[in-house]
Amino acid sequence: MKKTAQAFSVAIIGALTLGGAAEFARAECYVQAPLRPVHRSYIRRDVVEPGVYEIERRPGVYGWTSQAVGQPGGVIWHEEPSVYRTVQVRVRQRGGSVWREQCLNGQAGVCRVHVPPTYVTAEKRILVKRGRRWAERVPGSVGYVERRVLLSPYKNYAHFQRPYIAYSREHLTIQPEGSRWVPASAKPDC
Repeated sequence: MKKTAQAFSVAIIGALTLGGAAEFARAECYVQAPLRPVHRSYIRRDVVEPGVYEIERRPGVYGWTSQAVGQPGGVIWHEEPSVYRTVQVRVRQRGGSVWREQCLNGQAGVCRVHVPPTYVTAEKRILVKRGRRWAERVPGSVGYVERRVLLSPYKNYAHFQRPYIAYSREHLTIQPEGSRWVPASAKPDC
């Protein structure tokens, strides 16, 4: 039984080999190969010095001017007070009649008594000189006023210094990862 099994397996292998040889004659074979490299050119831009703004300021220019200003005339009022003097005067007080209580024959009674006029010395304030008020006219005048005026305002000047940029060209060959299947030129030997 052993020998028949061995013989059968040798026959199958032989049949496969003979049939396989016939298949290899018309089969296409492929093998794994690396992917094709990629060739690229890159332009590289390097900023050596960045652009800079420089700002310069020109100050404003001022000047002086004198301007004539007319001042209108005016009126000045002067006043002189009145002058008074105190003097002593003799004033007459008039006489008349006065009622007085008196005893008449043991009884109370009222009598009318005649009083003669009298003279009294008194102080009196008298006007010596009357006060007065008068206007003085002042003529108009011209004065000069100096003032500062702006002739030209300040100004900012911006200067742009352009950046310095260096360009360089690089040629690169890039090998991608992975593989591809390519037709085999030779017959398989496995």
